[in-house]
Amino acid sequence: MAFYFKLGKGLVMLLEHVPTVEHRLADHEKRLQHLEKQDIKKDKRLENMEQSFMKLENTILKENQETRNLFKELTDRQWSLIEGREKAEEAKEIREYELNASERKDAIEFKKQKFNAAIELFIKLLTAGGLIYLLIESLLKNIT
Repeated sequence: MAFYFKLGKGLVMLLEHVPTVEHRLADHEKRLQHLEKQDIKKDKRLENMEQSFMKLENTILKENQETRNLFKELTDRQWSLIEGREKAEEAKEIREYELNASERKDAIEFKKQKFNAAIELFIKLLTAGGLIYLLIESLLKNIT
């Protein structure tokens, strides 16, 4: 639709298809409704993303705690094994020391007994006069 206006000194201006205010208003209303729907969709997506993020964060925190507990448990086990090994080594060293001391004591005791037996034999031979008698007898036999 075309409108003609007469301006001043006979000039004519042609205005073609000028939308009416109602038409513009209806178009704006339609675009606003579309934007509001898009905004609602984006809000829902954002809310879903926040919920997913919270679930992910909770899962990560839970797994982190479980991992820390596992490492603590493993460290405690290793420490107890190390302590047990050290105690076993100390007990082994004590047993070896006691065994060596006992063997040394037995060896010393055996040497003492051997020495005492030799001394007793020597004393018996000397006190009984047997050795002196045997020497004298052996000398006399050689002389005669």
